[in-house]
Amino acid sequence: MFQRAPKRLDEEGMVCAAIAALFEEGYDRATIELALIRQAPVDLDLLAQCYERLFAGEAAPEPQHRAA
Repeated sequence: MFQRAPKRLDEEGMVCAAIAALFEEGYDRATIELALIRQAPVDLDLLAQCYERLFAGEAAPEPQHRAA
């Protein structure tokens, strides 16, 4: 039987797009990080770089909740 390493979320564009999409849906940073990490292993430095790129200059971005 072959042992394979799990697929990793290691493409910067994909990780940044996932963060942006989940953030626009109203999820906070902690929830986004948990969701991505549960999906597949994610390089935490890459995760931090994507947050820096997406939210540079914003102290603590808050998700925009949609009106029901």
